[in-house]
Amino acid sequence: LVHHPQALFGRPVEATVLDPGNPYVLGPHLGCAAAELPLTEADLELFGEPDAVRLLVADLVRRGVLRTRPRGWFWTSRERPAVDIRGTGGPPVRLVETGTGRLLGTVDSASAHTQAHTGAVHLHQGESWLVDRLDLEESVALVHAEEPDYTTSAREITELTVVESLRTTAYGGVGLHFGSVDVTSQVVSFLRKRIGSGQVLGEQPLDLPPRELRTKAVWYTVSAELLTAAGLEWADVPGAAHAAEHAAIGLLPLFATCDRWDIGGVSTAQHPDTGTCTVFVYDGHPGGAGFAEQGFARGAAWLRATREAIASCECPAGCPSCVQSPKCGNGNEPLDKRGAITLLDVVLASGLARVKRG
Repeated sequence: LVHHPQALFGRPVEATVLDPGNPYVLGPHLGCAAAELPLTEADLELFGEPDAVRLLVADLVRRGVLRTRPRGWFWTSRERPAVDIRGTGGPPVRLVETGTGRLLGTVDSASAHTQAHTGAVHLHQGESWLVDRLDLEESVALVHAEEPDYTTSAREITELTVVESLRTTAYGGVGLHFGSVDVTSQVVSFLRKRIGSGQVLGEQPLDLPPRELRTKAVWYTVSAELLTAAGLEWADVPGAAHAAEHAAIGLLPLFATCDRWDIGGVSTAQHPDTGTCTVFVYDGHPGGAGFAEQGFARGAAWLRATREAIASCECPAGCPSCVQSPKCGNGNEPLDKRGAITLLDVVLASGLARVKRG
């Protein structure tokens, strides 16, 4: 945005992206509605496509959340239903001061793995805290105030499996896809980096469980033949795809109302489900949040902007303004800025660049 202010000031106001039919959102919504007033058959169309809503209601009945009566579906518990408006994926982790037991605040369950793991330097309301221990079973992180001369950065392994491709556009050796994916992530260690210089002082292993996420993703594929013809050596493809992935994540918020921390990505020179070079960008919310779908709808414009952002950056080999990511679980390695431009040139040279959507 610093280098291209017109991208912010020159664009029209866009509608907020959301997916009210997401079962992870609609399920709790139906529970809250039934607690206020029993759901009836006539109510189902108020929540989306009636047949899909009916299936979800039946699932809530099987799980004992709702109970079927002649007048409709009733909330079964004496307690009032509650929905976490800060995040999903488990109860929030409490930040508790070790010496006093004072509650400082909370971190959502998913973020705790990367921001509040044992040994992490955690910033809370402008103050620095060192995490003594993360207890996921009790959903608590014990911390003490400290300002070390280093920061911490979690290293994470992420694997992605394609569950179903819902929409596909293919041109020669290039394909653009939208569908359901399973994402498995595990924080395996963290780095200590000196403040100011970024020098790595050491790496500490961690023993944290993997986290699984069923969500939506947009991804594009490029055949090995096209990459070779463009002069991209096979050994350089992983770094090129990784750099293109980071830049695409950074640019998607211009086309879908989101933050880069709301989305994630995976890139590989040869993905087992596609058999070729693939770059994925997925919603970081269970069931999807509509961001990846917007990326598919605006695919050509999004990838053109991604290519322009990389090419116009004056750094020689990649920097935080173009292809480096502040949340990369691989320490921003490998990255190939020139290779990313070549990869995106191949994608945009296909018929994809002429498609107008959304």
